[in-house]
Amino acid sequence: MKTEIQKLLTFQKFFKNVQTCRNRTTVDLEKPSKILVQNIYHSWLRSIHGKTNQHFPVYLDKAIADKYAKTYYGIINQQSCDVNQIVYEEKEDECDVHNKVHLKFDLMIPQSDVMQYFIQWQRYRKYWWSSVTTTPSLFSINDMKHEVGRSDVNIIANFKWGQQVVEAVSVNSNGSDASPESMAKNTSCLTCTMGLETAFVTILLDGLSNATKEEYLRLHNKMAPYKISFALDSEGMHAEPKVLNTLKELAQLLFHKLKSKEISAWLPSFTLPIQEQVKENLHLGVTYTAILNENTLSNGIFYLLNSSTMLKEQIHVADFDSYASLLCKK
Repeated sequence: MKTEIQKLLTFQKFFKNVQTCRNRTTVDLEKPSKILVQNIYHSWLRSIHGKTNQHFPVYLDKAIADKYAKTYYGIINQQSCDVNQIVYEEKEDECDVHNKVHLKFDLMIPQSDVMQYFIQWQRYRKYWWSSVTTTPSLFSINDMKHEVGRSDVNIIANFKWGQQVVEAVSVNSNGSDASPESMAKNTSCLTCTMGLETAFVTILLDGLSNATKEEYLRLHNKMAPYKISFALDSEGMHAEPKVLNTLKELAQLLFHKLKSKEISAWLPSFTLPIQEQVKENLHLGVTYTAILNENTLSNGIFYLLNSSTMLKEQIHVADFDSYASLLCKK
């Protein structure tokens, strides 16, 4: 894992200011990394809400839950999800990522149905991990550990270089670790906990392990910081700066249309040759690249490159924002 972490840190669009002191390394996150962290957090919230809203009330404030909640309910332990740095510590050939933000969900459940809920939520959480990565088979659930009134299990990422614990699921029939006083009689507490920084690193490592020969950082479309970017095929246009400037203005117009549809898009500076522009987008994990050229100004047609398949399709500028919405399920 140590080697893979070091490879990640070479992604200059994601990281900056790598500082190492003895066996501890601190790295600042660039904007694409921060967007990825937000995507993870929002996906986690949606998954929790989707599995509970029809069966249990879910509270974001423990004090309100203690005051108004009935016997069975859930509590999402709110923390700021702003992550600006990643800190990891080297231990021989291993790397331990420090988690400052823990995503934790407590669910008060009937004690008589505790094992049913425990097994069900293991599946829910494993499915979520599989749904946000490009290797669904990467994850497994280890053997249960039982103590008096308590059972624990971990969700494991089985990378080729070793296993990584990504989430813990437990049930406690003696009272929640966070609020044992709030436990009603014949009630158990199911808890799901994961580190946001660990999730961030896990998803990037999965993308790195599935990188294509074109050096595409293969991220799941749900997680990719930018769904669509642009490139200008300006070969032969340096003698016609007006044409190049018009293409840049067109790219900017299409970019703002995507933003109005709440589609996360990246607008480059267009200072590199076309192949380097595409490569830069691949390194960012961008799912689609819109390639505009001189003909686009006359017929409205441009190529949309799929980063996973490296296949192109022709799109008309008038249809782009609506088609992009379908691609990104907006």
